[in-house]
Amino acid sequence: MAFPDVQTQMKHIMRGVEEIIHENEMRDRILGSIKTGRPLRIKLGVDPTASDIHLGHMVTIRKLKHFQDIGHTAIFLIGSFTARVGDPTERSEGRVRLTKDQVMEYAKTFKDQVFRILDEEKTEIRHNGEWFDEMSFEDCLGLAYRSTVARMLERNDFEKRYREGNPISITEFLYPLMQGYDSVALECDVELGGTDQKFNLLAGRDIQIQYGQPPQIVIMTPLIEGLDGAKKMSKTEGNYVGVDDSPEEMFGKIMSIKDDLVVKYFTLLTSVDQQRVDQYSQALQRIDEHLDSADPLHPMQIKKALARSIVAEYHSPGDAKQGEEHFERVVQRKETPDEIPLRTFAQGALPACDIIASSAGVSKGEARRLITQGGVRLDGARISDPTVEITLGSQERLLQVGKRKFFRIRGESE
Repeated sequence: MAFPDVQTQMKHIMRGVEEIIHENEMRDRILGSIKTGRPLRIKLGVDPTASDIHLGHMVTIRKLKHFQDIGHTAIFLIGSFTARVGDPTERSEGRVRLTKDQVMEYAKTFKDQVFRILDEEKTEIRHNGEWFDEMSFEDCLGLAYRSTVARMLERNDFEKRYREGNPISITEFLYPLMQGYDSVALECDVELGGTDQKFNLLAGRDIQIQYGQPPQIVIMTPLIEGLDGAKKMSKTEGNYVGVDDSPEEMFGKIMSIKDDLVVKYFTLLTSVDQQRVDQYSQALQRIDEHLDSADPLHPMQIKKALARSIVAEYHSPGDAKQGEEHFERVVQRKETPDEIPLRTFAQGALPACDIIASSAGVSKGEARRLITQGGVRLDGARISDPTVEITLGSQERLLQVGKRKFFRIRGESE
């Protein structure tokens, strides 16, 4: 196929990139691809350690799509073996080991969500169990010879754990080598990852050289802050936007992000033209008290444009419109939704955290956080004590969790 010229490809590839090792190598590799007509092999490896993903995961997946759109080979590598070991990156302690069955079950739902972005028919889907499950112990020793303990202790997280006396398993030392060997097995030209993956990504370059392959180019994307505007988006922090969130929930969550994250979200999570994003950025830096609230460059309208773009990508334009209408009705005009789901519990007094967690599908820790931050109301009255109990009888009560979630709750006799 005919590839775009080097400049066009680099402009597309470099959008939202935090660091590249090395840009001159990337240009040379692209030029060689144009001359030979051979698509570059672009790898993104993901360990399926949970059943669902959030927008933070989609930053690198979108970067893989950028290469796919140009015409290069997108390799979506499922860490069917490495997920059983666990990536030690930014860990203060070892991960709980998963079984093979658990990993494969997570992988099924993971793929369903990823292919809302990637073109499944044009994606090379691989599992690193293809080679690691077949390795002998001698093969493993051969891989272990490729590095040293001193090299591994250069990792900040390993060095910190060692200094603090927290155990580091030998398997965790092997993880970067395994990730690097994935690149050898797949003969990768480029590997993608977040900035927190730098050590592992560079291990791939080192190991490829040792196996006689050209070293892969490493492209790192920024970690994206969650809804709190401070910490990395994660389910643990409860500051995430799930890919499987409903259009209404997704739209509302996007509308709640900090204003200083809007441009970053546009750049990393949408396909909105960069010139338009720059225009939004300039508008958000100006303080214009006389700007009409309906003006497309008003901060509220810019944020709505962001929410529409993201919801449309993971659902549909019609769903984005529906999400916007729900936000305007429930959050801006403070109207109660027409359709409110019913949740039933055993009659009697139950801990508020249990009712909120069950109704809203969140953890009890998240329920406690919502209460202490004033985000829960029962029949219009704010609940402020996370230890309070709620008495439920046959009469329905109205539970509001956050600004957007409403539930009818009642007790049922057994």
